Amino acid sequence: MKHIICTLFLLLLLVANTANAQFYQTGQDPSSIQWRQINTENFQVIYPDEFENEAQRLTIVLSKVYDYGSETMNFNPRKISVVLHTRTAQSNGMVAWAPKRIELFTTPHQQMYAQDWLEQLAIHEFRHVVQMDKIQKELPFILKLIFGEQATAIVTGAYLPLWFLEGDAVVSETALSKTGRGRMASFSMEYRAQLAEKGKYSFDKAFLGSFKDFVPDHYKLGYWMVGKTREKYGPQIWSDVLNKVGNHPFNIVPMTSVLKKQTGMNSKKLYNKIFDDLAREWKPDMNSWTNSNVSTVSPSRKNFTNYRFAEFYKDSLIVAYRTAMDDIGRFVLIGPDQSEKIIYTPGSVFDESVSIKNHLIIWAERRADIRWTHADRSVILIYNIETNQKQEIRNENKLFSPVISPDLKSFAAVEVDPQNNVFLSIFDLNSGKAIQRFKANDHQYLFTPCWDEKGERLYVVSLSSKGKCMMSIDFQTKEFIPITPMTFGNLKNPVFTNDQLIFSADFSGTDHLYSLDPENLQISRIHKATFGADYPSGINSKNQMLFSNYSADGYRLAKINSSDQTNWKRVGDISLESNQLADNLTAQEKGMPDFESSDSIKYASKKYSKSGNLFSFHSWAPAYMDIDSYEIRPGISLFSQNKLGTAETRLGYDYNSADQTGKAHLGFNYLGWFPEIKTEFSAGEEASNYYPSDDSTFYRVTSQVQTADVGIDLPLDLSKGKYSRFLFPEITYSFENVKALDLTFSDQYHGSYHGLTYRVYFYNLLHTSAKSLMPKWGQQIDFTFKHTPFIGNDLGTLSGVQSVLFFPGLTKNAGFRIYQGYQERTFTQGYSFSDMVRYPRGFQSFQNNKMYSLAADYKFPIFYPDLSLGKFAYFKRLKTSLFYDFAWLSVPAKDRNGKIYPNYHEFNMKSLGVELTTDFHFLRFFAPLEMGVRSIYLPDSDTYRFDMLFSINVNGF
Repeated sequence: MKHIICTLFLLLLLVANTANAQFYQTGQDPSSIQWRQINTENFQVIYPDEFENEAQRLTIVLSKVYDYGSETMNFNPRKISVVLHTRTAQSNGMVAWAPKRIELFTTPHQQMYAQDWLEQLAIHEFRHVVQMDKIQKELPFILKLIFGEQATAIVTGAYLPLWFLEGDAVVSETALSKTGRGRMASFSMEYRAQLAEKGKYSFDKAFLGSFKDFVPDHYKLGYWMVGKTREKYGPQIWSDVLNKVGNHPFNIVPMTSVLKKQTGMNSKKLYNKIFDDLAREWKPDMNSWTNSNVSTVSPSRKNFTNYRFAEFYKDSLIVAYRTAMDDIGRFVLIGPDQSEKIIYTPGSVFDESVSIKNHLIIWAERRADIRWTHADRSVILIYNIETNQKQEIRNENKLFSPVISPDLKSFAAVEVDPQNNVFLSIFDLNSGKAIQRFKANDHQYLFTPCWDEKGERLYVVSLSSKGKCMMSIDFQTKEFIPITPMTFGNLKNPVFTNDQLIFSADFSGTDHLYSLDPENLQISRIHKATFGADYPSGINSKNQMLFSNYSADGYRLAKINSSDQTNWKRVGDISLESNQLADNLTAQEKGMPDFESSDSIKYASKKYSKSGNLFSFHSWAPAYMDIDSYEIRPGISLFSQNKLGTAETRLGYDYNSADQTGKAHLGFNYLGWFPEIKTEFSAGEEASNYYPSDDSTFYRVTSQVQTADVGIDLPLDLSKGKYSRFLFPEITYSFENVKALDLTFSDQYHGSYHGLTYRVYFYNLLHTSAKSLMPKWGQQIDFTFKHTPFIGNDLGTLSGVQSVLFFPGLTKNAGFRIYQGYQERTFTQGYSFSDMVRYPRGFQSFQNNKMYSLAADYKFPIFYPDLSLGKFAYFKRLKTSLFYDFAWLSVPAKDRNGKIYPNYHEFNMKSLGVELTTDFHFLRFFAPLEMGVRSIYLPDSDTYRFDMLFSINVNGF
């Protein structure tokens, strides 16, 4: 019985995987890029031609990682392609399967710890390759034969939780380097605070999240789960888990069976044991010392909230950047009484890229490219608090961490070009023109600069293969001068104030605040935090300094008196304190890869042809998978997606078992030009019932049908600031030819039509928070016109417009949604296009020549139960929607044979009701589900009906 349940579950995953992951798109790079490739025994590295030097270095890094990253899994993976996205300002990496590849976003970000960005990506993402390829090798041959690469993706998604996949990769990056996230104080900070102030959450809540409380992500959960288990039971335990998952894909609990056998505990009991131990281990440190000189100055908020980048304004007021679970990012003004006022709402702010000087706020914000997802850039925004004016500065390169000079005439920023050359650059504040550029050494990154108080010198955090250090810049010689020793501690966010350089660092295992005297280079700890302190500010006239002090409710703003040096402590050694878990994990490896002294290696490279690599068939199935309707039907399917994500191909045969007919399908989309080209072709048989007279006799008619759809669309991303804004114009040509196989009905079932559809869709939506049910403000509008202008059957015309308006609700996360739609059509011989406007809930469609539709919804959350029903389900949110629907229709009169008469009937439809739904997780599967009931009242007939509601968020895969 359990095998039957598991098989059905895998089939459900197959539908979701086909609909979403088969053509999992991260986006496209500009079509102007000329691509090159380097091929080694284990990797194919594909990259833009201007990235040659860094691609060579990354290939060396990957080759060295290969010898170490698979050791504790006892498996060497097969060759894989690595695609480098260099034009984007994003910093990320991912491994996808079906088709299998690594995608790396090569721009370093400003929150980096003391590890080279490309090296960190290589170690982390390669571990995912080991995980996935090991499962693929262990899978029964029959599954790989039937499903191709998607079998691996399905089994992995079904049985391996994200906390394991990401936690194991974080363990690797930590064990195989002198740093890694596992050695960072801020990586454990959230759990330290939670365990001390809120206690241990349930396993389901820790794994699947919450809308009520902040929960550390699956990277952090996974590190402790995987790392602590591996420390005690050895790395073989997780290798055995992958073997079991691959060898027994129809075992409903393969991970649990291995854990119970080797530890005596399942995942839940293992979680409880690990975090109970951590709470006891961390408790002495949490209670060891507190600074009575600290006072909180930010307002208390119900939801988890972070206040960062604070500065004094007019000596007693505070300006800060606020983010929260229940609101999007805002710049706020905080008064002495802790009252708070929103002064400006920015767009997508880059990490560590906000600075405030006097009445000016400056930050780096992501700005989308109008067409290419992987060509977004960072722009500099400056906001004047006193005049409410905003200024935008663009640069051909990516700019991060801007900071305004003391004279308010210029700003400095970290600049990164497409080749990953890094500069510390100075720009004119008004014109944005470059004044000076200081180039970092090769493979050296720069972070979060700051000015001295006279504007005569810049300080910046530098990262190289030997770790991090603080540097000053000599404006005359353009040299970077180290002023601290190198460290693998996370030295960050300096600010120069009162002749001291103040910064945050985790040398001792917690983020404390430190000062550096530029004259004698003496370092002192000036504040010892319980969980973590960061983002120090300048001082005001009272010698008060602001900083962000972490708690289980987020970063609160605190202030200390910088002139009181009672608790200051001199620091002689800034080496990163030993981390017992990380050191024990390292001891289980065969060593660490040495990435130095490799510059002499040179790999052969050659052109990578875009036209010659349009097809990469990776998966298939003994069923027809409709990726538009999420349906599986009898037949066969074959899928291809090329490595650059610009070409998608679908081949299949769809058999209708009820009608005993079938169709062959071919779909091809090309997304590599400025307009997207999408095509779909089919040919085969269809069956239908035909009434030749007004009696009840009907006949089965089988016809040969050929269809073709060719569309050109232009997805234009116009997003800016706090709004997501897209424009989608498209034109689609449709052809259908029908020929009855029975000559008796050839007149009724014979002919063809050629249709054209013109559509323009636009939306403008305010960004949403984690708890939002819908945008607080927004507009969507959709214009469509269809006609048949060519030879063949005339289906008349259909024209219409739809709109959706969003408004804020009466409470924080509630909202109104107003839908309106209007359409007109003309008929010819009783045939026409399908409706585009929605019908009121509770009604079926009617053929009409005119229709107006209105739907009003008010949606709001009821409560957040965080309720577990054992392994069966975990309920996160209960919500409801009150709705009223109305439609007016003009319906043509016709006889049973479909003949249209010139008179029309007009009537209304009305319904109202309530939807009650819950967001939950089934069997601890990570993709969230929504289930509920809809109660509908039809006032005209005084009747009620009830509908069940169910949906799965495939974006959760």
